[in-house]
Amino acid sequence: MPLQPNPSPASKVAASTFAEHAFNLLHADIVKAKLRPGEKMHVERLRETYGVGATPLREALSKLSSLDLVTAEGQRGFRVAPVSIANLLDITKTRAWIESITLRAAIAAGDRRWEAEILAAAHRLRGCPKSEGQSLSDDWYRENRTFHDALVSACHSPQIMAFRVQLYDLSDRYRRLSVCNGLAGRDFDAEHQFIMDAVLKRDADAAVAHTVDHFVETTRVILSGELENEREVDHVIEALRADIGAGAGAPVASSKAPISIGRKVRKDNKSRRSKK
Repeated sequence: MPLQPNPSPASKVAASTFAEHAFNLLHADIVKAKLRPGEKMHVERLRETYGVGATPLREALSKLSSLDLVTAEGQRGFRVAPVSIANLLDITKTRAWIESITLRAAIAAGDRRWEAEILAAAHRLRGCPKSEGQSLSDDWYRENRTFHDALVSACHSPQIMAFRVQLYDLSDRYRRLSVCNGLAGRDFDAEHQFIMDAVLKRDADAAVAHTVDHFVETTRVILSGELENEREVDHVIEALRADIGAGAGAPVASSKAPISIGRKVRKDNKSRRSKK
């Protein structure tokens, strides 16, 4: 039986490139909520939509599964990862912890170049149009991420920074799913300014506190569209702050109320209050 030749280095690179391309396409559409939570990811349909072969698609789906953006169902294939209030709170809490660590490390190690990058990112973000109808613009999302990345860019730990990227993506998906619940009345520029001022003053405690406030306010906006009333939202947020404070040392309320958080987040971008 004739031996099959080993794949050439060029073919290996091509296969890797196709898989990476498929991953980038699917990743973007999941985070942007174009692919909806729980949606079945049929490989044949994805081939037609994205113009990518079945093998790189399966590789991309396996990688997305490891990042908690896709769930594998054994022989039944893959689905876009579901969303829930419990998952949202866990992501917020863990993200606050990780951001606190990276902020403190960056503040301790940052130099003048780091400070200049923060100021430049903040300037671009302030000048970026925020809305496209009822949605935040893709440009604003990009510049917002660049700003938050700049704040922690002097943290020189590849492992923790990689985990931070994963948490940002998971959080970003919730923001995009629920953005219609809270465009009005949110002063993003002021919130970012508080964080930046504390960072540039090298006040790590204040920077962490303002960052936690920023994250928790986003979660509050999402919860306001999911829970029955504001009192229930307040109780959940109080418990969330207590959990964050236990790990990050941020100022929190002293009591923690037991709250049921097992329900799923709705996926239709419509707040409960808008129906009343």
